[in-house]
Amino acid sequence: MPAAKPGTAGHICGNRILDTPATRSFDRHSLKLGLFGLNCSGGLSATLTPERWEGTWAQNLAAAKMADAAGLDFLLPLGRWKGYGGETDHNGGSLETLTWAAVILAATENIMAFGTVHVPLFNPVVAAKQMVTADQIGAGRFGLNIVCGWNVGEFNMAGVEMNAHEARYEQGQEWVDIVTRAWTSDAPFDYAGDHYSVTGALMKPKPVSKDRPMIVSAGNSDRGRDFAARNSDMMFTGIHTEVAEISTDIAALKSRAAGYGRDIGMFTNCYVVCRPTRREAEEYHDYYALEMADHEAVETLIDGRRRRGQFDELPEDMQRTLRQRAGGGNGAYPIVGDPDDVASLLIRLHEAGIDAFAMGFANYTEHLPYFRDEVLPRLEAAGVR
Repeated sequence: MPAAKPGTAGHICGNRILDTPATRSFDRHSLKLGLFGLNCSGGLSATLTPERWEGTWAQNLAAAKMADAAGLDFLLPLGRWKGYGGETDHNGGSLETLTWAAVILAATENIMAFGTVHVPLFNPVVAAKQMVTADQIGAGRFGLNIVCGWNVGEFNMAGVEMNAHEARYEQGQEWVDIVTRAWTSDAPFDYAGDHYSVTGALMKPKPVSKDRPMIVSAGNSDRGRDFAARNSDMMFTGIHTEVAEISTDIAALKSRAAGYGRDIGMFTNCYVVCRPTRREAEEYHDYYALEMADHEAVETLIDGRRRRGQFDELPEDMQRTLRQRAGGGNGAYPIVGDPDDVASLLIRLHEAGIDAFAMGFANYTEHLPYFRDEVLPRLEAAGVR
């Protein structure tokens, strides 16, 4: 049986020895890059183009292996149970994320795979065991993206009532407390809360990850940001302001985490359109995200803004931009241009405080190779990877 590399604790998977979390790809780069949403039909693109991402298992496996070979850092799935409707029923086909992550980790060498978990749908003790299994398979490369609330219609499918906003995070805190104790406690424990009660809980084996798998959670509302600051290793925040304003917002988020004695990193979601020239990139962006958009699905995606009175009163050019971002990347931040443009913007955002970029492409396996060959070398030359 082969020996582990000197200075590391090896984990055997088949005939391979995989490195411990200390040497996983996620920890090696200052600017971290990963693919986002590839487990769902359409990915992040609500489009009718012929190259639209179907989200089959075969495509997911091919994209995962390509990303791993390219040295990307992580794969982050969308937790979805229903689609957005429209001609394509955008995101209507999806692969459940904990099962998906376990198999992805078995098929890759270095890349981290996250599971996206909606708290009310997963019993914490059962979920803790599922996640330990994935972490064992990946030799410490599993990560948890925790979501405390989501779409009422999706919860209704499972016969689960979604709590009021504050109660969602109270339930989420109990869930995290139980999962963390299951991962770390060497003795049976009891837990009696308002949402969960467990007796004599004990879990073996423990995670391979040091202390626990990495936890990511979104922080949009004030309560959500507080939950992330208290519990997460990385906070997921969208970019809705100018680049120059991001640093101020991130400083406030980090200060909140410091209040809990914690230092957190920053995740964001984006989508990338990269072509040899800026004009080609912009033309393709207009083509797949506007001209060929699944317009009904796009309207569903922006419906939340409309219900809050944040859309119809906007100027026409801003409405167009928001529709394009919905069609191009489920509302994520667009990074569009030639390789120099794309690399430069990623670096500027990183310098503003973003540590990790969860990226969408209109088609992951068709469009990642150009990004790999043209953008990654520029980022490496800049010293951020």
